[in-house]
Amino acid sequence: MIAVFKKRILIVDDEQEVRQAIRRILMVSGKYIIEEAVDGFDAEKILKTYMPDLIILDVKMPGKDGYATCMHIRDDLRMKNVKIVGISGFSGGIGRSFMETLGADFYFEKPFDTNKLRERISKLLEDEN
Repeated sequence: MIAVFKKRILIVDDEQEVRQAIRRILMVSGKYIIEEAVDGFDAEKILKTYMPDLIILDVKMPGKDGYATCMHIRDDLRMKNVKIVGISGFSGGIGRSFMETLGADFYFEKPFDTNKLRERISKLLEDEN
């Protein structure tokens, strides 16, 4: 019998509709275990017990935003191999380049193409093997 290990994903976004949409997009494959957080503070609590393979991280959130959360994740040696995909409703290269400087592996502007998001996440998680 071959054991199949599902990859773990944490979706961090203050908008419930966005979290649910991303969850639906990713659940189609059946390859992922998904948790959700509403902001950076919530994400940090979850990360104490849930070690994801990939984090989808909204940039603009009340409380602790995606920039600060990305820095926190990259400063934690336990999470050095966790992939980070930044997402934001604000267009422009500054947010993208800042997230990449902080250690994000990829960045999407909202609204994003669901197929491209699914493909990018799959590729990032395949690169781990």
